[in-house]
Amino acid sequence: MKSNLIIAFLAILITGCASTNAVKNTEKSINGNWSLSSITYDGNGSFNSTLFQDSDASCFMDSSWYFISNNNRGTYKLNDTCSTIQRKFIWTIPGDKSATAGELLLKITDEDYKSASNDGYKLKITSLTEYTMTLTIETFVDGQKVDVNLNFNKSILV
Repeated sequence: MKSNLIIAFLAILITGCASTNAVKNTEKSINGNWSLSSITYDGNGSFNSTLFQDSDASCFMDSSWYFISNNNRGTYKLNDTCSTIQRKFIWTIPGDKSATAGELLLKITDEDYKSASNDGYKLKITSLTEYTMTLTIETFVDGQKVDVNLNFNKSILV
């Protein structure tokens, strides 16, 4: 009986560590500077969208994003034709999902990384490689589900 409890405890401990490692590996992969290279839509028709209740999707094209994995903070700056203001956000990878099956939770904050509300955004990590990442936001237009795909390229600093 005692050995069964020890085995069960070790199995839970190993599973928990594996889950934590998957999240940490995903966070490390996301860490760094990214450029939003394109925005695509899965759905019929053409769309005029506002992202993160901030700006028109066209303003996000070529925007610069910086994800910091050791404190789960980050920034994005819209392209120069729309705004020169840098926005700050907090992000996290919840649960025990792997990089290709996980989610990224993102909350826009003020300059001190504080949020006036508890509102945030759930983005699906559709793909993640060393140099590319696609995050997908599910939204609804006229009752129809539309996926907005944010396609990033990692910026390599020389």
